[in-house]
Amino acid sequence: MVNRVIRHLVMSDFMLFFSVGMIAPIFAIFILKAIPGSSLRVIGLSAAFYWIARTLSTVPLSRFMDKTDGERDEFYFMVIGSFIFSSIPLFYLFINQAWHLYLIQFIGGLANSMAVPAWRILFTDHLDRGKTGYEWSLEDIGVGTATALSAYLGSIVAERFGFEMVFVLLAILGYAGTMILIPIYHEAKTLAQIKRANRLEAILEKRKNLAPVKIEERN
Repeated sequence: MVNRVIRHLVMSDFMLFFSVGMIAPIFAIFILKAIPGSSLRVIGLSAAFYWIARTLSTVPLSRFMDKTDGERDEFYFMVIGSFIFSSIPLFYLFINQAWHLYLIQFIGGLANSMAVPAWRILFTDHLDRGKTGYEWSLEDIGVGTATALSAYLGSIVAERFGFEMVFVLLAILGYAGTMILIPIYHEAKTLAQIKRANRLEAILEKRKNLAPVKIEERN
């Protein structure tokens, strides 16, 4: 069994990747239909704006998380970033110009720069000792399964009910994935809690190392 934090992180990622997987294969078609006069250039620029935001903001935000209040700030960044990213599909319902798309993609990149590093930090901090490979493999399987299942489902829903239904479903799934994160709030320790835990661990380790010495002295 894996611990509670890892379970919630994996389940949340499954939901979020399931939502993203529903639109990924057909997003280019949506752009061509939604934006008059759009082209492959617009599609390429939309992806570029997302990754520009990611590359510009990931390092500063990650450094801030490393220096701030233990794991609690990572929890807030993860939840807020996931919530914003889950809201992005609803804004696609209103776009009709290329700059609308670029702005939304840029915001999505910023949101993921908040959520993804924070998720990885918490996941790494709460890995069970001796199960690192196993627990990372659970994450990979969850992401792969979610993406595989949702890719086909998204195309079917878009074909039968339209892109509007797809985007509403994406938002619902994303919000569900974000809500799964809320119960692990208390496991995200503050800096003071981490320091206390480290001191206790050091004391226990010291006592453990001293015990054999006392036994030898008695003999």
